[in-house]
Amino acid sequence: MNERKQEPLLEAVHLKKYFSLAKKKKLHAVDDVNFTIYRGETLGLVGESGCGKSTVGNVVMRLLPHTDGELLYDGKNIFDATKEEKKEYCRKMQIIFQDPYSSLNPRKTIRAILREAYEIHANDCFKGEDIDKLVERLCESVSIPLNLLDHYPHELDGGMRQVVGIARALSLEPEFIVCDEPVSSLDVSIQARIINLLIDMKKERNLSYLFISHDLSVVRHISDRIAVMYLGQIVEMAETDELFKNTMHPYSIALLSAVPRINLDQKVSRIVLKGDVPSPVDPKPGCRFAPRCWMACEECFDGQTPPLREVSPGHFVACKFAETSAEKAKSAETSSLDKI
Repeated sequence: MNERKQEPLLEAVHLKKYFSLAKKKKLHAVDDVNFTIYRGETLGLVGESGCGKSTVGNVVMRLLPHTDGELLYDGKNIFDATKEEKKEYCRKMQIIFQDPYSSLNPRKTIRAILREAYEIHANDCFKGEDIDKLVERLCESVSIPLNLLDHYPHELDGGMRQVVGIARALSLEPEFIVCDEPVSSLDVSIQARIINLLIDMKKERNLSYLFISHDLSVVRHISDRIAVMYLGQIVEMAETDELFKNTMHPYSIALLSAVPRINLDQKVSRIVLKGDVPSPVDPKPGCRFAPRCWMACEECFDGQTPPLREVSPGHFVACKFAETSAEKAKSAETSSLDKI
């Protein structure tokens, strides 16, 4: 077994986040999510818009209060941490936001933005250090020209603004970073630069990432393992190559069938899902994907929510048909398949 897999860094245990609505109803944004991120590993979290993946990132960073469950960092529950421990977790855990413009204070220069974290933790970690020199050293490590330090965020292009956001996340030398769709608002050429920067920083600093995205091509390039999320729950999780070669959950199969192919001569089965996404407000028992699934039976609607079970070593699937779903998806008799 790979050495990094012997040392868990972050573990989500039955993590839940519900939002209270009118008439005592609850929106189940994150519902009983479990995953582990190992030291030096990138876990990709994918799913369609509204599935709850960004909420997972915000709960992990404690930007949103959790409803239930535990979040273990080095074996200790973050939610039970003391004030001093929470400050230490703020140093060890950072986040890169999706929009590099709204996440940077427009009234501050780049220098002031990057100085802020050092100033807050000056007495704990950087006592006696010259903060301006620390900022310059940080800029050099991520290739931010020093002549931009006295500029404001609106004077930079989108790619450089995101690099500033990455630099800010790296300033306190964290161990773990949540990357919340960090390239979705950028051009493709700039996306490649940002992704390569994240990969380089991961290798140099032995970082662990929770990489949240809806772009499977990007997630495949950067992730060691991938977790597929649907309507607040993880439905499949496996190592990246295994997930793409041996996709087992019907939703994952449909999701991967929509990925554009370079080889135009290769015919692929595009699964067009029918029906509407069920409401996350007080969801009914049973499989949440069942109303859109071409394999669903009566038990899928009326039974219990399928557990995330280990179908093969390291490959977890929340579906009773996991072992046969791929064969059924290829069947020409499946009405929801269209050749493209």
